[in-house]
Formats: sequence, C-alpha cells, structure tokens
Amino acid sequence: MENHPHNSNGYQDSQCNLPQLSLKRDGGEVFINISGKWRLSCPERPELLKKWRSFLRQTSKFEIFNVSCSELIYWDTSLVVFLRNAIEELERSKKTVVLENLPHGLSSLLELSKDSKTLKEKSELEDLADDIEKFATDLPNYFVKPVVFIGAVIIALGEWLMGKSVMRWNDFIECSRKCGASALPIVTLISFLTGLTMAFVGSVQLEKFNAKIYVADLVSLAMVREMGALMVGIIMAGRTGASFAAELGNMKLNEEIDSLRTFGISPISFLVLPRTLALFLMTPLLTLYADIVGILGGLTVGTSVMNFSAIHYFEQTQSALTNMWEVYSGVTKSLFFGLIIGMVGCYKGMNSGRDSAALGKAVTSAVVVSITFIIVADALFETIFSYMELR
Repeated sequence: MENHPHNSNGYQDSQCNLPQLSLKRDGGEVFINISGKWRLSCPERPELLKKWRSFLRQTSKFEIFNVSCSELIYWDTSLVVFLRNAIEELERSKKTVVLENLPHGLSSLLELSKDSKTLKEKSELEDLADDIEKFATDLPNYFVKPVVFIGAVIIALGEWLMGKSVMRWNDFIECSRKCGASALPIVTLISFLTGLTMAFVGSVQLEKFNAKIYVADLVSLAMVREMGALMVGIIMAGRTGASFAAELGNMKLNEEIDSLRTFGISPISFLVLPRTLALFLMTPLLTLYADIVGILGGLTVGTSVMNFSAIHYFEQTQSALTNMWEVYSGVTKSLFFGLIIGMVGCYKGMNSGRDSAALGKAVTSAVVVSITFIIVADALFETIFSYMELR
C-alpha cells in the first residue's frame, strides 16, 4: 500500500526527503514526530530502528508517549509495521500511547491490525472453551457408548447362534487367517526371544544356588502362566487391533457403514462379529504356539550354554507342568485378551471421526486402550487365581 499525502506546507512528495524520527520531552510526556518518506525499499530503515531503541532507553522513566505524523509526506506498509511494533513494545512496558495527526488510512490500518491480533487471541480462548465444553458434553458418552456397543455385540451374537445373523462365513475365515496364520512369524520371533531371555536371566540367579537345571521349570511355568498369553495379547493389540480400527474407521470415512445401514444390514453383525469371533478363537491357539516356541528358546540356552541334554531339559519341563491348570490358566486369559482386542479395535473404528486425523487417533487409541485393558485383566486374573488358591 502506498500513499502520497501533502505536507503541512502544501508541497507533494519530494524524492530527496528521508524518513525521520524526532524526540521531544516536555514535563512528564514524550513527543515523537514521524516525518519524511517511509518506503519498504528505504535503506535507512535499520538506522531508524537503532534510533528508536535509543529513544526508548532515553525515555524509560516517562509514562506517556505522544506519537504524531504532522509532516509525513509519503508512507507505505513499512510505516504500519513500524508503528504497530512500536506501540506494542510501549504497551508491554506499561506505557500510555497517544496517537495524534495520523493520516486517515494509516489510522485505519493500525486499528485493523490491532483488531486482528485481538481477534486471534479471542479465537484461541474460544477454541479452548469449545474444547472444554465438548469434553463436558461428551463425558457421558464415554460410558454410555461402550455399553451400547457391547449390548449390540451381544445381540448380534445371539442372532448368530439362532441362525439369523447376516455374518458371512467367508469373512470369518479370512479374518481368522489374518489373525492366526499371518501372525505366526512375529509371534514366533517374540516368543522365542522371550524364552531365550528368561533362560539367560534365570541361569545367572540359579547358578548361585547350583540349581541351573531349574531353568527349565522357570521358562516353562513363566511361558504357560503369564508370558505366552501376555506377549500374544500385546502383539495382537498392536498388529490386529490397530488393523481392525483402521479398516472400520476407513469404512466410516468413506460412508460404507452408513450404506450398510441404508440397506438394512447391521454393521455389528456384518463387520464386528466376524472379526471379534476370529480373534477370540485364534488368540488361544497362538498362545499355545507361543508357549511351545518360548520353551524351545529356553531349550536353546540350556543345551548350548548350560550343556544340558535335550532329553534332560524336556523331562524337567514335563515334571514342572504336571498340573495342567498351569496351561489352562494361560489359555483362559488369552480368550479374554482376544475378546478385549477385538471389541476395542472394532469400537474405536466404528466411532472414529470423519477425517484422516481422527482415523489416526482412533488407531492409536485402539492399541493403547487394548494393551491397558490386557494388563489390567491379567492382574485381575492373577488376583482371582491366588484368592481361589489355584496356584
């Protein structure tokens, strides 16, 4: 923006005039006069900033600053920026700023820039207030929606048992393949390394008592009781639970779920039930597989580091697992872990927002909530088993 006003003597813009700042002190007030030509291309602008800093140091004890432009003959947006920064700097120092004899256009732009800043500050406060209000409004839904979802799944399960469900068996088989066979490589790696690590750690401690052979007992009992089901649960939460949330969230984003409802097809029966049942059935099988692989990891350490024979190691493992409840307890927990992962993943996907950012949050939330519930459920099971003296 460029303006070419007349000065007080009536002559127009003169190319020889330079931007000027003049300072006058009178009593308890400071009078600052701006004159000359103010242009973005003016090479004297850095010097003017230094001069302004010098003015501020000289007048730090004054409270009132009068700013005028009585001899201004040319200005563009460089003067607007300079004045706005100067006024804000004075106001931050608790100074009173009085503007006098400013061109109408300059006054309007200064007021507009002030309103824009105030509007931005108000907008941030309003956004915060809206977020708080939304959280307070949605708080009941954090408890109501999960209950409604669980109820809908139970109803869909009852319809399936009565043969009235729209669930397709092909979907169930495909979900079982993704939850089961496709997860074998990562379950194998994690379980083997878990058994390997427990054997190494246990051998260091048991060697102090000359009882290294009990490494077989340690690894086998830890895998079938806790680590097998827990590691499979965590793996499936990060792998399959996130996948369910992403699939269903993307369907909601593309309005495919709304289309199912339009055709009278229950999304719970058609989408949620096959995934949840597949994970419910595959997780115990993966847990048994993880138990075996973890024991083989301990065997690797026993035979290669501790010089046990494989037959001796297996005999010790067999004697440690004479009570089959040790195995059943881990499988029982894995059933509930699979149910938790399937329900949470599908719930987060079905209730995600309708944009890509909300979909990402839903996937992350599905993993975090699933793992949290798995740890809590594992602790509850152990407490119940100990209270019932099943250990």
